[in-house]
Amino acid sequence: MTQRSIEARLDELESRAAIAALVAGYCEGVDHANVELFLSLWHDDASYLIPGGRGDFVGIERIRESQEVIGRAWASTKHWTTNHTINFDSPDRAAGRSDAFAICEHHDGRVSLVSATYDDEYERRDGTWRIAKRLVTRWFVSDGQDIKLLEPF
Repeated sequence: MTQRSIEARLDELESRAAIAALVAGYCEGVDHANVELFLSLWHDDASYLIPGGRGDFVGIERIRESQEVIGRAWASTKHWTTNHTINFDSPDRAAGRSDAFAICEHHDGRVSLVSATYDDEYERRDGTWRIAKRLVTRWFVSDGQDIKLLEPF
């Protein structure tokens, strides 16, 4: 077995932290309608693929449009991402997978529960990790329920 240098191991740890921040930033960007944060997570030529009627968004301007599509579908969202795994193909490329649960508020106040898996490709370019591709597989979207939402504190 080849022994990796301390520098290589440290680089991988720092890369894992940077990639985890991308996954968390995705949820924060969508849930808080922070388009600038959301766009900062993607490479300019990235692909954001959402089968099932939402669309395929390729390139940063189309990814910007994805937020308008999501805004037309939902008044608000709250995402929780878990089970995030990262596998490195090289020091500058990695694949990741995570599962997500979201509570999505319709514009009429009803709420749907959503379950999905994100299959990601990450690349480090010019020293910065960003998402190169995200494929969203939705497992279910519940019918809208009339539940009482609490006002923020």
